[in-house]
Amino acid sequence: MASCLLSVLGFLVLACSRAVPQGEDDLDFQRNLLVSVPAETVWAVSGEDALLPCDVSAPAGDRINTVFWFKDATGIPLYSLDARGKDLSKATHLATGDELGTRSYFITGGQENDNRGKLKIARVTVRDEGVFRCRVDFFNSPTRNYKVNLTLIEPPGRPLIMDAQGNEVAAAAGPFYEGYDLQMSCHVAGGRPQPMVSWWHEGSLVDNISETTTDNIVVNRLFLATVHRSLRGTQFECRANQEEARPLVKKVVLEVFLKPVTVKIVTPNEMLSAGKSRQLMCESTGSFPPAKVTWLLDGEPLKHAAIMSQDDENSTRSTLILRPDEEDNGKELACRAENPKFRGGIIEDRRYIRVAYPPIPSITLGSAVGVEELKEGDNIQLICEVRANPEVQNIKWYHNNILILRDESSRVVPLNNLTRASSGSYVCVATNQEGTVASIPIHIKVQFAPVCKPGHESIAVGALRHETLTAKCEVLADPGGDSLRFSWTYRKAKDVLPVPGSRVSKQGHVSTIQFTPVSELDFGTLACWATNPIGQQKEPCLVQIVHANVPESPHDCKLHNTTAGRLEVICIPGADGGLPQHFVLLVSESEGLNDQAAPGVKPGLAPLYRVFGSDPKFVLHSLEPGNEYRIQVYAQNAMGVSNPPVVLNGVRVTTAMEKLTRDDNEDPSILSAEYWPSLLLFGVLIGATCIILGVVFLTITVVTCRRRTFPGTVPSPSDLRLNNIDSISEDAKKMRPRSLRSETQIQDEGGGY
Repeated sequence: MASCLLSVLGFLVLACSRAVPQGEDDLDFQRNLLVSVPAETVWAVSGEDALLPCDVSAPAGDRINTVFWFKDATGIPLYSLDARGKDLSKATHLATGDELGTRSYFITGGQENDNRGKLKIARVTVRDEGVFRCRVDFFNSPTRNYKVNLTLIEPPGRPLIMDAQGNEVAAAAGPFYEGYDLQMSCHVAGGRPQPMVSWWHEGSLVDNISETTTDNIVVNRLFLATVHRSLRGTQFECRANQEEARPLVKKVVLEVFLKPVTVKIVTPNEMLSAGKSRQLMCESTGSFPPAKVTWLLDGEPLKHAAIMSQDDENSTRSTLILRPDEEDNGKELACRAENPKFRGGIIEDRRYIRVAYPPIPSITLGSAVGVEELKEGDNIQLICEVRANPEVQNIKWYHNNILILRDESSRVVPLNNLTRASSGSYVCVATNQEGTVASIPIHIKVQFAPVCKPGHESIAVGALRHETLTAKCEVLADPGGDSLRFSWTYRKAKDVLPVPGSRVSKQGHVSTIQFTPVSELDFGTLACWATNPIGQQKEPCLVQIVHANVPESPHDCKLHNTTAGRLEVICIPGADGGLPQHFVLLVSESEGLNDQAAPGVKPGLAPLYRVFGSDPKFVLHSLEPGNEYRIQVYAQNAMGVSNPPVVLNGVRVTTAMEKLTRDDNEDPSILSAEYWPSLLLFGVLIGATCIILGVVFLTITVVTCRRRTFPGTVPSPSDLRLNNIDSISEDAKKMRPRSLRSETQIQDEGGGY
């Protein structure tokens, strides 16, 4: 307390020692001085230090004695410097003991040529506001006064950033669009002194022009004519600056939508193959958000193709699995990149794809006549039209699966002077590197005049006198059916007589007449003629009426041991005697006698197997290996059996066999060897009985025939019962001889037809 009182007393003594006799430092003087001397405003922030300037430079040849600081109209200085007899930097500092004085200190200037001293007031408060006067006394020169108005800063409200629609922006501004403009505004309300509002970008001043509204709000409107892609993700700041105060800052990050910069199909433009999948990759960069990549073929989106996409920060890779077909060759494939958030930001990369595909051949008729209207003698051309990539290497033509032309350039086949043989299917087969493809067959139908059906040109029919037979004529013709007309002639000796139409019947392509030879002169030749809209048959179909006879024996029989362990017996048939014939094969052991042999058949042991067939072709199984067998083959018709039979002795097999078959048809009458031991005795008894019954039947038949003028009716194959075999094979039942096509047997009508 004593030291404080001494300081105050010393300060008062110093002040009084410099008192002007006229009382210039009295209250009125202070008030007048405050009004007359202009004040320099110094802004300070509450709680921070304030620096009040004062010019402490001395005139030339003079020096400073004292410096006093006064506040408002108070006549007692709050701070003083006594530099009498010493340098200002070594002056004695003296402050009042009040609260303001203890927080004050005068800085004389620490830098060279710095003539401005500063009264530093620490931790200013609202009570420190006011007008401060600095009085500088010189040794010779007049006193100098400086006035400073210390004013505390009132901070403004926080800066608010608004978008173009007046909505406040929080952390991210936008989205803005590349190439378009940008508008934002920063609003700062209140503050003393009025803040300066400015825009900064990445530390650089962009705009410091602001305006004040009637509501005392400072607004700085930022406008950029073009938003560059480099602005995306960068910071813009709105700063509200006041004197001596730290700026208030509001930062926002720009969100900018970017258009795709590049798009490229990076897969090499190589030849594709139809029907084979191929991966194509497209890359796009520069878009934000990442671009949406779509694939188009001839302008149409590929909706059903497999597409995989992968996005990075601003790039997209899309993989298309394309399975083209031949129709896609030459089409334009496009990879389109677009920013779904950026209307109009679309770019494309296009290429024309090349698709290799196998030939696609088709046949057209090179004439105005349709394939159903052709007739014998016409001339046409068949054209093979081919689409292929690469080009075809060769073309082949087939008629009914038979190669007829092979030429690299044979796209046209001339068919001149068409015949019946020209009918059928035609196919062109084209080949290139992708494959070989046949066209859809084109079927050509050539209409022709009637001709005899193959095998019916001249046939012999065995007949007996007074027995009515049916002579049949079968032709091929187009058109046929109701358009066919038949006529018959009969040549007897040197006479050729027409057959009355009442005797002629027709069904489809077949005409029949019934004929009964009465005398020897009735055995002659029938001729059949047919006519359709195309023309008349050139050569007639002949039916020769001959005497029926027993068949000839088969000949040239051969044995074959096949690799499958089968024994094949194949013979050539002889003449059928004009009647339907079938063939019989007997298998027996080589030794012993056979009392059940057929008439004319050489005796031996009882047959182990008996097989019937329409052809003299047999396949044998189940013969015991190492044994010797006798095989006999003969033919049989209604007139009897062939004589002599074909006999094969000493037949051996090397492989055990399991069954006996007739080609591909199994006869239910065949007895398997595995049942023979148990049925041998029973078979012998049945065989003997059948032979006796057969002899009785033949005797009755002969007697009956002799009672008539001519032999009796020829029995049909279905009436035959040989050696107690209940049935013969279906082939034997249905078989018709080459020389006879008898449908029915009729009663004697009295001779001729």
